[in-house]
Amino acid sequence: MSLPPELRILCYQLSSTPSVELPRLIPTLLRHVSRCEGPLSHPTSNTGKVDGSASVVLVHRLKTQLTTLLNGKSSEGRFTAAALIKRVVEVGGWEVLRGAEAWTRGLLALLGKPDPAPSKELCIIALTKIYCMTHQYPTLVREITTPTLPAFIASCLNLISSPLSRASSAISSLTETVFGCLNTLLPRHTTIIRPFEAQIRLIANPYLAPTLSDKLFVSTSLRESSRGLIIALHQIVAKNSGGEEWNKAVRKIVMDIHRTSDHVFRAVIEDWESTSGYIAKPIDVNGQLCGGGISDTDLSRWDGVAAGVERLTGLLEILEQYFKSETSMPVSIPLGSVLDMVTRMLSISVPLESTSTRGGARLHPAIDRDEQYGLYCGLPQIHVATLQLVRVLADRMQENFSSIAPGLFDQIMWAFASGRITPEFRLATYNVVSRILLQVGQSFGRTQTAKLAPIIRSCCKDLPLDGAGSSPVGAMDNRKMTQHSNGINANQNADTFLQNKQVAHISGPKDVGLELAASSLLPLLLSHVPQHHLDISLRSLIERTAILIHDKNGMLASILNPFVGKNGKAMASILPHIAREFSNDNVVEILLRPRMPLLPTPVGGMPNHDALAYESEENDVMFVDAQAKPTQPKQILDINPMAQGHALPQLGLDPVVDHVAGNAVVSNPFASDLAASVRIKSPFDITPMTSTSRAIPLTVQKEDVKMDLEDEDSDDSVHLNMELDSDSSEGELG
Repeated sequence: MSLPPELRILCYQLSSTPSVELPRLIPTLLRHVSRCEGPLSHPTSNTGKVDGSASVVLVHRLKTQLTTLLNGKSSEGRFTAAALIKRVVEVGGWEVLRGAEAWTRGLLALLGKPDPAPSKELCIIALTKIYCMTHQYPTLVREITTPTLPAFIASCLNLISSPLSRASSAISSLTETVFGCLNTLLPRHTTIIRPFEAQIRLIANPYLAPTLSDKLFVSTSLRESSRGLIIALHQIVAKNSGGEEWNKAVRKIVMDIHRTSDHVFRAVIEDWESTSGYIAKPIDVNGQLCGGGISDTDLSRWDGVAAGVERLTGLLEILEQYFKSETSMPVSIPLGSVLDMVTRMLSISVPLESTSTRGGARLHPAIDRDEQYGLYCGLPQIHVATLQLVRVLADRMQENFSSIAPGLFDQIMWAFASGRITPEFRLATYNVVSRILLQVGQSFGRTQTAKLAPIIRSCCKDLPLDGAGSSPVGAMDNRKMTQHSNGINANQNADTFLQNKQVAHISGPKDVGLELAASSLLPLLLSHVPQHHLDISLRSLIERTAILIHDKNGMLASILNPFVGKNGKAMASILPHIAREFSNDNVVEILLRPRMPLLPTPVGGMPNHDALAYESEENDVMFVDAQAKPTQPKQILDINPMAQGHALPQLGLDPVVDHVAGNAVVSNPFASDLAASVRIKSPFDITPMTSTSRAIPLTVQKEDVKMDLEDEDSDDSVHLNMELDSDSSEGELG
């Protein structure tokens, strides 16, 4: 085993560099450690005499230096030691892990020292890596993990449990790291973490569904990590009852959503009736809008409609993550309760007109307009969270989702009329409708297909048309001729004309996610929807959009699913458009030029159809000639090119001698057509004859030659058996 030079340089830099300057060398030091895998992971008992002893000395020196830095008084040195210990353990494996007990206790001691939050965060990550790697070695688990893991969990929870820890962003990052590490260790060490369940729930509650009333900023990653940890706590339940605990937690979340909705939706009179047995409690419409904070295990208190909308959205996201997260045992989903809740969330819609309740929810007369408008502003957010929950549920149930898809489709189409003005709502709707069409789209009737009309128009509108055939918002208004009070045309102003030109080039910001969702839905509207139920105008709109945005999948779906009108006539195919746009695509090539299976061909080459037809005609002529004249003494003319060096005859290129037509020489009628396009590349290349040539391109002897049919089939050579009158042959050939 050769000794890498990086090991010597690593030991030299750790010993010669001051501890204060070590953090800036961490990237270089980590790169050196990665290249020392051989000496670190190689057993010391199998080392050689020369390089082996040197590597053992350097590895021992490296471990001693890291221990010194970890137990030193410099916070920079402890930070560098934590980073290098994690990498050395990863590279060295079992050889380093078996002696990592001292490092583990040193890292645990570092959590109690007044070091900066990044140092403690790196220390937690290093300890988590050690505990994960020792899980596959029972001896190391007994010696390292079991004695030190409870102290590690207690230290981590103490770091993030103080109220002052929520003030700074650095402590927020530390909290997220603690949640992530506990979520990683929980499936492997359920019995050790079980005593800390109540403390974990109490610490993670403020980060699950924060609101404006909490006066605390919680990042999206911190929310997800806290929710993931709370969801994983069902695995530490004793007696393998984790599935039942998961089911109870889901039912509790659904109940919390209903109770929060009772307060948030008090501004409207709901027409929804529960099908799962939920009975709403009476709400005081004259009191302050608030909720939560009833007990220590509940979420924090919220006040106001904006905070209520945030709490309701957070609960829906928690329920979504329950279905998104994997479980270690089978679980039962309370599908009836979940669908009942989804129906309630989508049954509240914004009125289409501000002066009327037609098309939306009925307003409660005892609630002021400010709360009503606040609810209207928050409804799209609630609908988006609900649709994302439906999407995750569809992905989790897969084929079983087809039983509930039709009902959800009707509910989503009803809510789309009022929510389509919001891009986020359209994005969530496109994702859910795509999954519904994949499951049950082929079974849609005329009524359900007609409900897709708003979705189709909105989908085509959200796709960029590259400026082809489209005009920006306000272009039509600029074209209108407006008159001033004095009768002068407003468009005569030069500045107005320049402004109109500038407006034509202004375009809004692109939503990439919305465009991707719309482009994914567009082909499904052709391939998974019965086209005979679709209106011809909608079909034309889909095809036009697919052509203008250069969507290959959409154009392929249109070609493979032709549209036939009510009069029985098929709509013109857009195959020319896809052939022009994607001429080099293999799929388009298959559509344009379908290949048939290859047929076995003779060794001489692949005959074409004209040659085969000509050969059949020649055989027929020769057979008639043989019947017309009696057999006479014959002479076989062998023109085998391999034997005598004659020209190689080709099918469809040689002339035909027809004795039925008065011994006249008839040339091949296909020779003129094939001679222009066929060039024989062989040592026996011949010049094809034209249709006007009357000469025989073969040198025959002057003696009489008669037609013979007995030697017609020959595999070794090609024989021409001709019968010529002696008088006529001497006159013609002489």
